[in-house]
Amino acid sequence: MPDWTLFTFIGETVTNATNAFVVPAAADLIYKLQMTALLGVTLYFVLTGYAIATGSIEAPFPTFIKQCVKIVIIASFALTADGYHAHVVETFQGLETGLSSVLDASSATPPTSIYETLDGVLNKGATMASTCLDHALEAGWNIGAAVSWVLAAVFISLGTLAFALVGGVNIIMAKFALAILFALGPLFILALMFPVTSKFFDSWMGQVLNYTFTVVILALIMSFGIVAFDHFVESANLSGDGQQHPFMVGLQVLGLTVALTFIAKQATGIAAGLAGGVSMAALGLRQILAPAKPLADAVNPLAQRTKLDPRTGLQTTSSRAEHFMMGRTMWNPAYKQAVKEHMQSNWGRANGGSLKRG
Repeated sequence: MPDWTLFTFIGETVTNATNAFVVPAAADLIYKLQMTALLGVTLYFVLTGYAIATGSIEAPFPTFIKQCVKIVIIASFALTADGYHAHVVETFQGLETGLSSVLDASSATPPTSIYETLDGVLNKGATMASTCLDHALEAGWNIGAAVSWVLAAVFISLGTLAFALVGGVNIIMAKFALAILFALGPLFILALMFPVTSKFFDSWMGQVLNYTFTVVILALIMSFGIVAFDHFVESANLSGDGQQHPFMVGLQVLGLTVALTFIAKQATGIAAGLAGGVSMAALGLRQILAPAKPLADAVNPLAQRTKLDPRTGLQTTSSRAEHFMMGRTMWNPAYKQAVKEHMQSNWGRANGGSLKRG
């Protein structure tokens, strides 16, 4: 019996169609966004620089420089077709393929695509159903045995087809949704340039991860379905020797596939929950580098520190380099002595009289 390639054919058709749509659509959108992005960035630089120079906003100049560097990096991803396809589209596609391959434990040689996994489920069910139909033909005029074998084949076919279709339809929908999101991706990546519009990128990123995780989770469920079929086929007896009734075998396969179908229907909810935990707060460079900030501040001569000025007795905030140049460091014996005297003058008995109960 030849292997089924239904989903492989559909998958290749969908992949070719989406690739033919995504690359030109994204390139055309990038071309049309370039002048708009240039105008917006120019206005942002001019107005922000003017506001900092006039004191209208209290953002320090290094923050403005970091924002400029951030905009340049984002522009390299969103305003070049090659950079967008190589660094954004292929990254998410590689994430999907890589996770599916890592999580697929159904065989020593995992399938090269999710569609081969779906066809593997169909082939397992088709093999069992064909065996049942062969036994139905062998039963001849034994109507009871023939009907039992036919019912077993129907149960196995319906259950397997339902399981594969639920997973396949959800995967194809996720693939189409990813194609649309990738086509619109440059617009939402450009929104990351400015704090006011960065929330739109957060929503886009959440949807991309949602559909990516949907494909990965469904691939894992389908792989689990193949493993379940393998274990069940090993224990099921379809030889027709009378040890197991074919009707009961078919009913058990139907129950197994129905259970797997309900599990597959939950994949979208699981993926949405996983993708919902990713936000701009988690993707921001400041949050990613936050654990290393204390170490960087310890060796950064421009890091801000607050130290005592022994001449005025007030706390002075400045960079570590300026504190060192002005002698406000424990390496300076005069500063150490001044701090010691200041502490001794502040700690002691209270001046003045005492309060007594009258």
